[in-house]
Amino acid sequence: MIRYKFKVQHAVAAITAALVLSVLAASVVLVRDLHRNAIADGQAQASRFVSGAQAAANRSLLGVDVLLASLSSLLNLENMQADWLEGPLAGKLIQGATRQNLLVRSVWLIDAQSTVLASSAARSSEGTLDLPKGFATEAISHPISTLVISQPFMSPNSAEMVLLFARHLPLADGTKLLAVAEVPVNPLTTILVQGADINALEATIERSNGQLLASVPPQDTLTGSVLSPAMTPQSFGVVQTMPSRIQQRPALVASRPMLYNELLITASIPMDTVLAEWQFQAQLVGMVGLVFSLFLGAAGYAALRYLQSMGRAQRSISHAKATTDQALESMESGFLLLDAQRRVVTWNRRYLEFYPWQTAEIRVGRSFEEMLMVTATETLGDVPQQAREQWVSNRMAILKLGMHSHEREFPNGRIIEITERATPDGGVVIVYQDVTRLRRASAEIAQLAYFDPLTSLPNRRLLTDRLQQALIASLRSGRRGALLFMDLDHFKTLNDTLGHDVGDLLLQQVAVRVKNCVREADTVARLGGDEFVIMLLDLSPDEAEAARQAQLVGDNILRAMAEPFTLHEKSHRSSCSLGATLFGEDTQDAAELLKQADIAMYQVKSSGRNAFCFFDPGMLAVIEARAALEIDLRLALQEAQFELFYQVQASSSGTPVGAEALIRWHHPTEGLVLPARFIGVAEETGLILPMGLWVMEQACTQLAAWQSQPEFRHFQLSVNVSARQFRQPDFVNQVARTLRATGAHAELLKLELTESLVLDNVEDTIEKMHALKSLGVRFSMDDFGTGHSSLSYLTRLPLNQLKIDQSFVHNIGLQATDSIIIQTIIGMGRNLGLEVLAEGVETEAQHSFLSAHGCDLHQGYLLGRPQPVGAFMASLTSEEIAA
Repeated sequence: MIRYKFKVQHAVAAITAALVLSVLAASVVLVRDLHRNAIADGQAQASRFVSGAQAAANRSLLGVDVLLASLSSLLNLENMQADWLEGPLAGKLIQGATRQNLLVRSVWLIDAQSTVLASSAARSSEGTLDLPKGFATEAISHPISTLVISQPFMSPNSAEMVLLFARHLPLADGTKLLAVAEVPVNPLTTILVQGADINALEATIERSNGQLLASVPPQDTLTGSVLSPAMTPQSFGVVQTMPSRIQQRPALVASRPMLYNELLITASIPMDTVLAEWQFQAQLVGMVGLVFSLFLGAAGYAALRYLQSMGRAQRSISHAKATTDQALESMESGFLLLDAQRRVVTWNRRYLEFYPWQTAEIRVGRSFEEMLMVTATETLGDVPQQAREQWVSNRMAILKLGMHSHEREFPNGRIIEITERATPDGGVVIVYQDVTRLRRASAEIAQLAYFDPLTSLPNRRLLTDRLQQALIASLRSGRRGALLFMDLDHFKTLNDTLGHDVGDLLLQQVAVRVKNCVREADTVARLGGDEFVIMLLDLSPDEAEAARQAQLVGDNILRAMAEPFTLHEKSHRSSCSLGATLFGEDTQDAAELLKQADIAMYQVKSSGRNAFCFFDPGMLAVIEARAALEIDLRLALQEAQFELFYQVQASSSGTPVGAEALIRWHHPTEGLVLPARFIGVAEETGLILPMGLWVMEQACTQLAAWQSQPEFRHFQLSVNVSARQFRQPDFVNQVARTLRATGAHAELLKLELTESLVLDNVEDTIEKMHALKSLGVRFSMDDFGTGHSSLSYLTRLPLNQLKIDQSFVHNIGLQATDSIIIQTIIGMGRNLGLEVLAEGVETEAQHSFLSAHGCDLHQGYLLGRPQPVGAFMASLTSEEIAA
């Protein structure tokens, strides 16, 4: 039996091999015949094309020759002499004849010296015609008038390749004129193609020596060159296999002679074009033969391997089943398959991990309803049998819904997502997914989204949501609510000195204390940093009573905050500022309420902190006015709305010795604005820095300008410096750069510093003052006597001047204590070797008192008001200042 099987296999293999060889042999013979036919078709096509091109080219050249020969009779040259010829008239006749031949561009009638006697182009009727070297001599020297064709050359008129056709014409006196026609090469190539559509065709007009006159495709670089090899008469009428005339690639080349000057025309069809269709046919035959051979081989192979393939198929099915079982067992999800009668078909290990009590009960064919009853007994606890049966009934009803998904939480806290999907045969696939960690993560995300992670209080988003709901509920119920904005006092100082971990600990304890001060229904939220918001609900409908209730809660919070905190086993005392606003009377916006409470809180801050305050609409007006002022200030800096005014400083005898630079603001709508209105806002917002730098630059520029004027050359100029400006790390460099840039003398610049500025950081002040002093800058202590000066630091400062505050000067003769203070300051300045200047001098009595007690320098309205620089200088030069 085994031997028989081997014989059959050998017979099938031999028959298959014979059939395959027969197909391959037939394919080879067919391809060879197709190749022979393709070559024959290509030769016939080349021969047809060159014959047609020969006829067309001959007609075209004959037309040019006839045109040139006809000029003799047209102009009656045989009865004329050269000097009888009228050029314009002859040109018009030539022009008319030329228009009959579309191939010719221009025709000239020239003598033996190439002088133009007449031309089809009016602009060329005079002068000498520029011809290729020797062409005119060759054409006119022929004994018999015949057509002569030049080499191709670049026309100077049209910048394209042209050929010249010439024939000599006799005159009555026996002399000869030469008729010359210019023919562009490109139209000739068009005549060659004759509309033929042959891929990669090459056609040429060339001389018998191989010189190329025209070609398709055009080859300007080759035109005029000699092609190799030259075509011999033996090749005429024969299609040869040789290199193409232009590209020199394998081709079928046909050639024919033309009528004139040993000219011939050739056509080259590349072998790629000739054999293109054959190559496709050969590939098609080869593919068909190959496919058929493969089919025969495959059929034989299939017959031989049939039994083996059946065995492999069986093994594959067994392996696939094992793989499926393995995949089910390795699934992270539980899997249960029921048939159409809701009986168990299969399950995996993960399912039994979710339902371990079913391990002993589950089996193939077991009713799913019975399995559910086991689960109900295990998970529902001590409930009546009827409740278990109802749960099972509900669960079975869900199976009828088709695709369905729900979740169930087990007593051990595990959350299982159960997804049921019907199968095509009416069964059900149930997938059990453990989503415990996912649900917990979702809860954590919600916690992070709506609660502050440090204090676990609601954050701004949740507060805004609750506040919107509270506003709606308050309008509906008629009861009022309150919003309290709380900010810890000096919290930044605690953070900077003890560290952020201590600050965080304080915030956590504050959150606990504030929550203990409100009801469960109220909300305590943290907006960020040390800002908290308390929302009180269900207050009295009466506004006064609701305010009293809110005040009571605020007082409780203040008392709770006053109790000491324990931070890392250390006692710490803190306080807070509380701003409040009521809501519920009309439609209000949550953001607006928060803004009102925030404004009230800042009012508490500005009033000393550690207090409670209700929002007053007047506060909003003040804040809005301040915000508008800040905007205007920024615009003023951009648009240069500021100007420096100057107030004279004089000696006790009335001699001007200097001035103080005072900034003024030309507001576009409010007019002139004094510094008291805007300096405070500039200090708070930081605009004082660019403003102060501008004042310094303007003052130094003016100092430099005064240095060129004899009456102002020794004037000193005082400039006020703010604390924020002075505390800049590069303030000394700023002043130095400004002095260098303007060319002002440093010893004429006097910087006025306040006592509070000096006392804020004495060591830094002394260091910067000495640095500036080394440049030559002078210093004055402004508003002296109003602060807490002491000789201990006063003697360390490199001061040049003490400036008595105008509040003391105003009280001269009114309060004896102020007069004594003035005398003390004058005496102190004299003892320290410092100048003393009194500001605010407005009366003669004040001036006399100060002079009598040794005050050297005075400044005030009595001597002169602050003025723009022009008016200031004019007032000093027009009249002497009175003492």
